[in-house]
Amino acid sequence: MLTKKKIIIFDLDGVLINSIKNMEASWKRTSPKFGIKKTFLDYRKYLGLPFEVILKNLKIKKNHTKIKKCYNDFSNKFFNKIRIYPNVKKTLEILKKKKFILAVITSKDYSRTKKILKRFNLKFKYVLCPNKKIRPKPYPDQILKILNKEKIEKKNCFYVGDMKIDKKFAKKAKVNFIYANYGYGEKINSRLKINRINDLTKII
Repeated sequence: MLTKKKIIIFDLDGVLINSIKNMEASWKRTSPKFGIKKTFLDYRKYLGLPFEVILKNLKIKKNHTKIKKCYNDFSNKFFNKIRIYPNVKKTLEILKKKKFILAVITSKDYSRTKKILKRFNLKFKYVLCPNKKIRPKPYPDQILKILNKEKIEKKNCFYVGDMKIDKKFAKKAKVNFIYANYGYGEKINSRLKINRINDLTKII
């Protein structure tokens, strides 16, 4: 039996944190080591996808494991380039008081995601990252896993993202999509839109 509980699921990069400088520095240091000619602008087109999928889209066919490890090492080295967006903590506290369940679904790997959440003291009931047991974005599996566990109606679920793949993700799961207009992606038409994170408290 479905409950009346409500949930807000967040993308991480471009919604809760601004990590673009970290990504750029990491890619610029990683790509020459493997003779990769693709620029960060090429890489940026595919943000929101798992790292291995980005490499495939960039037509990079070899050394995926080594490239990922190198990139992650530089990402950790440049960790101080990551910034939390203004009013994130305050907004999350307000949403918790309104009895929303809070979750994060991101294409970033689990170890770096946990490190970031710990660094900024951000706490969520669910944190889902790519793994071999469940299909990643844009497949709806991760969202549906949470909804099934909590017995939440799809109309009471909101996914907040900044990329086209996030909108596709929410659409496939048949849940509400909220477009974070301040993030990394190209402009998206969306019925629900926020220009800053604290706008969430006004629209839901």
